[in-house]
Amino acid sequence: MSSLDYCLYSYGELPLEIVLHIYKYLGYTDLLAAGATCHQWRNALYQTEFIERTRVRFTKCVLSDQHSPAIDLLKCERSFRHFLFEDVTLGQAHKMMAFIGQSAHSLNLDNVDLNDKQFYGILRMLPNLQSLSVTRCLPLFMSATFLDSNSCDLTEISAHLASIRELTISQNRYLTDAILVRLTALMPNLELINMSGCQISFHNAIHRRFYPNEPSAPSESVLTFKYILSVLVQQRKKLRVLDFSHTIIGHSLMALCDLSQPDDNGRPGLQLERLYLSGCRQLNVATIKGFLSTQSLLSVLDLSGTVCLNDDCLVTIAGTNPQLKSLKISACAGVTNMGAIHLRNLSRLQHLDISNCDGISSPGIIEGVGREQNTVLLELNVSNLTICEEAIRAIARNLRALRSLHLNNCVNGVTDDVMQLIISQLCWLRELSLESCCRLTDAALTGINVSKLQLNRTSSIGDMYPAPDSFTGSLQSIKISLRSKAEEEIVRDAKRKQAMIAAYEMNLINEEDFEGHNIQALRGLRSLNLRGCNKISDVSLKYGLKHIELNKLLLSHCQQISLLGMESLVNNCPSIEILDLSDCYNINDQGIKTITEKLQRLRSLDISGCSQLTDHSIDAIIVNCQCLQTLSIYRCRSMYTDIEDRLSGLRTLRNLYMDNINSIDNAEFFRLKKRLDC
Repeated sequence: MSSLDYCLYSYGELPLEIVLHIYKYLGYTDLLAAGATCHQWRNALYQTEFIERTRVRFTKCVLSDQHSPAIDLLKCERSFRHFLFEDVTLGQAHKMMAFIGQSAHSLNLDNVDLNDKQFYGILRMLPNLQSLSVTRCLPLFMSATFLDSNSCDLTEISAHLASIRELTISQNRYLTDAILVRLTALMPNLELINMSGCQISFHNAIHRRFYPNEPSAPSESVLTFKYILSVLVQQRKKLRVLDFSHTIIGHSLMALCDLSQPDDNGRPGLQLERLYLSGCRQLNVATIKGFLSTQSLLSVLDLSGTVCLNDDCLVTIAGTNPQLKSLKISACAGVTNMGAIHLRNLSRLQHLDISNCDGISSPGIIEGVGREQNTVLLELNVSNLTICEEAIRAIARNLRALRSLHLNNCVNGVTDDVMQLIISQLCWLRELSLESCCRLTDAALTGINVSKLQLNRTSSIGDMYPAPDSFTGSLQSIKISLRSKAEEEIVRDAKRKQAMIAAYEMNLINEEDFEGHNIQALRGLRSLNLRGCNKISDVSLKYGLKHIELNKLLLSHCQQISLLGMESLVNNCPSIEILDLSDCYNINDQGIKTITEKLQRLRSLDISGCSQLTDHSIDAIIVNCQCLQTLSIYRCRSMYTDIEDRLSGLRTLRNLYMDNINSIDNAEFFRLKKRLDC
């Protein structure tokens, strides 16, 4: 028996401990594929660790015990703990909810059309619930008697709600003081409260209008901060996470400072571990500094879009919140280099987002997080900053542990040389975003020294592939061009691409031509964003991108991409699940056929603006895509034959984006109707 035969025979008999160790390094879709290998590997998925990583998601469907997908879930041998209902319609689903209730620890209801009676029925079947999220469920809170003890029996419901530790009630327009008090009174052990996007009244005048005589019963008409504060007082001993993002909270945040102090009995006050205040434009400097100085245990802080944030605030954050592991201050125009320099003092910081901060430039990066060696920082987002090459070089040299790097729109800083340094130094990268870094060429991703493609090599290719301008003779140099500078650049890029492709095809490239680093060195790369990098061509796809784990690739506006590159890409990167080819006008029907046949895991495909595509591409998608959930076909003018009806047979499709909005609605209705009729 050969060693190969022995491996094929014995892999299914590996000890469970080894299989579980392998699973720790796999993404979710890889886990599903591995679980289909054999019984031993499938049983490994039933372990607690991987059940915790799995969430069952129902989206844009009708849930009924008589139809799929509820029937499919009832046949499942596995028990799941996390469930998401998104844009669904609930029918008679008593059996399904009873099945879910046996193991469910978290339930997320997002834009679900249900009333209070249905909600009570669901809660009665969920005895083990620990996390409840109710988002955009407008009809649910319209009832004035919601959770009113006079209108329903709360005995069984209250017993189930008592174990809930996380409550999210965001973006609910009809949430009121009365509903909030009733709901939280049944949850004495809350550790997380998320009220982001709710219409909260913070002004005292509004409170006096609805409560002219105090004390009085909670209002059924308004949601005020004073009642929210009373809830926080009751929950402050165990509360660890607060989210008031996208509300008009301002000076009222100072009221929480008093909660941070020990009470009269010496019991500790409010000590948060995570605080989210993204988009709270009413905040001021004094409020932020005052409250954050009382929260020394914060590990996650999100202040994105808080326009008042300035350098003094960052000094306070760096000085009083040493435990911070994640900080987001995106789009804070008041922050400058003077404040950014202090970020180097956060020694435990793992995730940093300073994108769109107009006041931060290269010195803030070089003297801040990029000043010295840092093996802690894992994720960095410096998108839309005016930074030079030296700043990105500092990042590459000193932040060797980075897993995620976003450099979107850093046009001046991201060059071929800088990209080569990133590839050579940041070997642990899993996510790299280079959107609109238009100076990048194929040399950046492949490591080829284009200047070494001598004229004697390209001349053997013939007139079909003219040489780049840098290799042409003196006669070419004296020709007068009537093209604009932009047109000249386009022609020059096309010639460079033709010469390189031809040289590869005719084996005219020698080893000495490869002087740089190939992006293949980033072996664990899972997400790559090259949108708007219009100098990237088939050369990079064919000889650069060879990543087994790559599952997200964005190539929008890469107009030099064609069938030649796609044929290599789908073979070298078989795990792609999200692919954006919008406005790549050289992609044709054969390219889509190749993509859909080879990329078996494809879940999202964007081919908007691909003008060569016809109905044959729709046929290829229908026949080959068994997992596709999102399809975008804006501005595909040659597709016009009953697209909605034809795509309605694609059972996994949930999101269809096209020019005719009415057609989208009709398509969704048709799909739902077909599922109910089956």
